[in-house]
Amino acid sequence: MENSFVKQVKDNIYLSSDDIRILKRYDIDYMNFSNMKELMFYMEDYLNNNEVDDDLEDLLMKFSEYNYYFHTNK
Repeated sequence: MENSFVKQVKDNIYLSSDDIRILKRYDIDYMNFSNMKELMFYMEDYLNNNEVDDDLEDLLMKFSEYNYYFHTNK
């Protein structure tokens, strides 16, 4: 449970310890991005150009859902 708690790691980037572990596995340095949208765009490009396990795709889906829920006017 502790590893899935989301915290702010940079201005507009919120990640859990599990998220960070997955990103590190693919050498994706989340600190190089200014917000979640940039990170998500990079992840999508990475998925399209590399063979990866489902964990990175699942993480991108999670981020997309968070982004929709917290940043879409309903």
